[in-house]
Amino acid sequence: MNTQPNSDKPNSLEITGDSKPSVPAFACIVYVHTGDDGTVIGRVANLAGGDSGEIRASGGSERDVLGKVTREFKARISKLLEEGQEIPWIDPPEPPLENEQVRSVPMHL
Repeated sequence: MNTQPNSDKPNSLEITGDSKPSVPAFACIVYVHTGDDGTVIGRVANLAGGDSGEIRASGGSERDVLGKVTREFKARISKLLEEGQEIPWIDPPEPPLENEQVRSVPMHL
């Protein structure tokens, strides 16, 4: 295996200064709980729903639910940024209900 640098290919890890791309990053706060039937339910707590409504999902596992809500979170934030609209953060979010657990998922667009 050749571990020597290849001068024919730029090394993207060395991008610095003004040429460094700006990647927006956000925290997606999700409250999750398991329903009486064993279904996992999650809702985004720090982003107002607006016309699209609150971001919610249910599924067979917490991983499945987090995947669903974070995809929707990312799509909604991306659309707002593209349209030049302000992101309707809820800061601080309402506290979780007694049966909910808090998950913070870092999101990069």
